[in-house]
Amino acid sequence: MTTQELETFFGSPIEAANFFGVSPESFYQWRKRPGGLIPKGRATEAAYRTQGGLVYRPELYEKRTQVTPKS
Repeated sequence: MTTQELETFFGSPIEAANFFGVSPESFYQWRKRPGGLIPKGRATEAAYRTQGGLVYRPELYEKRTQVTPKS
């Protein structure tokens, strides 16, 4: 789940921060995470608390590994 999805759903970053009980500064720090992803636990919380209004997509949180070919 991205910060952009939260801002769209709640209407503003401040309302999104209020939903989680965090400061707006904390929410803005999430924007700096790779892909603008919010923490995984917060994403599952949002999906649960909005009864599916926000969707948790586990594939966004899968670790990506780069395979280097052997010579």
